[in-house]
Amino acid sequence: MTLKKRKIQGIWSSRWTFLAAATGLVVSLGNFWRTPQELGQNGGGAYLIVYVACLFLVMLPIAIAEVRIAVRARGNPVHAMDQLAHYAKASKHWSLVTQIACIAALLLAVNYSIISGWLLAYVAKMSSGVMDAASVDVVAKEFQDLLASPELMRFWQRLFLVMAVSLSALNVVWGMAAVLRVILPVLLLVLLGLLYYGYALGDFNSALRWMFELRLEDLTWRGGFSALQHAFYTLSIGTGALMAYGAYFPSGRSVTRQLIALAVFDTAVVIIAGVAILALVFDQHIVSGSGPALLFISLPFSFGNLVFGDIAGTAFYLLLFILSLTTVVALMEPVVAYLVERWAFMRWLAAMLVGGMVFLMGDLSISSMMADSGMRWWSRSLMEWLDILAANVLLPLCAWCFVLFAGWRVPKLVYGVREGWFEGVFFWLWQALLRYIAPPAVLAVLVVGLYLRVVA
Repeated sequence: MTLKKRKIQGIWSSRWTFLAAATGLVVSLGNFWRTPQELGQNGGGAYLIVYVACLFLVMLPIAIAEVRIAVRARGNPVHAMDQLAHYAKASKHWSLVTQIACIAALLLAVNYSIISGWLLAYVAKMSSGVMDAASVDVVAKEFQDLLASPELMRFWQRLFLVMAVSLSALNVVWGMAAVLRVILPVLLLVLLGLLYYGYALGDFNSALRWMFELRLEDLTWRGGFSALQHAFYTLSIGTGALMAYGAYFPSGRSVTRQLIALAVFDTAVVIIAGVAILALVFDQHIVSGSGPALLFISLPFSFGNLVFGDIAGTAFYLLLFILSLTTVVALMEPVVAYLVERWAFMRWLAAMLVGGMVFLMGDLSISSMMADSGMRWWSRSLMEWLDILAANVLLPLCAWCFVLFAGWRVPKLVYGVREGWFEGVFFWLWQALLRYIAPPAVLAVLVVGLYLRVVA
């Protein structure tokens, strides 16, 4: 099965390039500002065991299905789903799943672009020495001043989007691929450097105990559900981004092995980042917090009160900025690829149009964050509602529909299963997980996650 179209985008030159691109997608801010705290608060090693089980037994089979379908179709997610539905003699309306997923990906990119602007601002703050020996109150005021200035947030968001659009506009084969192959080793070196910094100057033993000590009594049902949620979001299931990158996957390579390597690497980043961050925060004897409080108050205070903290802090925020940049580019890719392949747009023009949409929605979201904004409903800003719509409704809904389609309607031939008893057993196990385990798990992410986010 192939799409009847000219191959405009090309194929990655190697599986290393795909791994680099996919790593830029799945290694995101959640690995740094949410998971370490969630892990420690919900049983340490117990939470980690549940997370790894959910990642490899529930979410990895879905990711494998996404990439295998994309490799077979060699097209953007919308065209791939449309062609596959036609091949399987299913309703053409199945392509709505990936169309909605593309919308959800852009909504996520809006929030990411704003937060990435904050990260850029903190690269400048840390390098300038403004955090040196500052108190917690001074550091908190720096962040509050940033949030209170829509003009400043717009400036940093626009600067970030210029970089994201520039990277997205590059040719897939010789442009974007070359940049991504360089970015991944740089990220590894910076991450390992921060781990050593945390080991040398932080409370390393407390961080290890917090994250890995097996405390079964602290693992509640909410903690187990949090592990399931993070496993879902970490592979960007339901955004179409993995499918978009999968369309460029080199022929003759094992999709399964590459995605297993991706999941292992992502888990390693969670562990390394968590230990490094918490070691630094625990050394200062302050409440670490989670989310923006950890990233923009606790950590800047910790860096500002450590030896060479300005250098380490600048490297850390530069690392997060690069990760956010590659994540936003990946989230934009499904729509960019669709415009190029379906409507024959020049890639640079498609990237600019998509970046323009993200910019306009981001501008409205920034305005809604002001206390006197008219774009606030039920004590939540437009930015928060967009996040709820994308992360808690559209993504799990699209993922659930995709799982049902991939597990029950897609013929075995599409997945390219090789002959042999081992391959047959592996396919049977993979299909069983996709059909019977993944659907209720993703449905729980949708229903329970929405309830906890909006009602509870």
